Amino acid sequence: QPIYRFISAAKKTLDMTMYSLSDLKAEAALVADAKRGVAVRVLFDSDPAGGGRSVNGAAYNELKTNGVSVKWSWPGVLWHQKSIVRDRAAIAVMTCNLYAPDYPALRDYAVITDNPATVSGVEATFNADFGNTSTPPTAGVAPAGSELIWSPGAQSGLVNLIRSARSGTTLYAEDEQLDSPAIEQALVAAAGRGVTVDLTMTYAPAYVAGFKTLATGGVHVSLYHGDTPLYIHAKAISVNDTTVYAGSSNFTTAMTNDDRNAGIITTDPTVVRSITATMASDFAGATPY
Repeated sequence: QPIYRFISAAKKTLDMTMYSLSDLKAEAALVADAKRGVAVRVLFDSDPAGGGRSVNGAAYNELKTNGVSVKWSWPGVLWHQKSIVRDRAAIAVMTCNLYAPDYPALRDYAVITDNPATVSGVEATFNADFGNTSTPPTAGVAPAGSELIWSPGAQSGLVNLIRSARSGTTLYAEDEQLDSPAIEQALVAAAGRGVTVDLTMTYAPAYVAGFKTLATGGVHVSLYHGDTPLYIHAKAISVNDTTVYAGSSNFTTAMTNDDRNAGIITTDPTVVRSITATMASDFAGATPY
């Protein structure tokens, strides 16, 4: 509901990048914005390996028919970003798609902020992406003070965040996908220097090698399975009880180094407390690997 309200509060402009959109309420809010004169632009993932035209085609057609300016992104990578910029003054940075069938089961986070640098960085990157849909993503714009972390190029930033965890503290992480050796090694190194590292995921056979690497290296891995009502789709890290990453990039080499993703690394106390507490609860409710 807060996201619907965020969309509906637009007065002049609304710019959305969305990997998967299948939500009649969100679509209606976008159309209503356009019909009352808001300039609404939406950039969809088009890669056939991801959300793509098969998932987003119905929403694309509905929005285009009703006055929204819509485009397909370059199909050579996953355009996995999930963000909404309103009136060039506020932004929702999300780990979740606007995909209604998944809402009851998925753990996800959305951070709404009016940080001017964050807003301007995402808006500038959106303009570049929307204006050139025939080439790979370029480096995202991250002005000083923006808190932004972009893919391509997020792997080093996430590794540095993990490295900042201090001995005697707990590092919490949640993720859907796992295959980045650099991130796995950083988590193991943190455990080796006295950080309690608690990772929560949903079990999938594709990530067993990573689970084994982490568990052998001293990381506490807890998993949800198919018979549980919670699926971990979030991509988040909390370190030192002071800093949180939340964004669309999973802990994979392709997601961090090739695909388009956006996230923030923030010290905002409200965000840090909320996400950290939720991750701790999720970890406690999962089954140790």
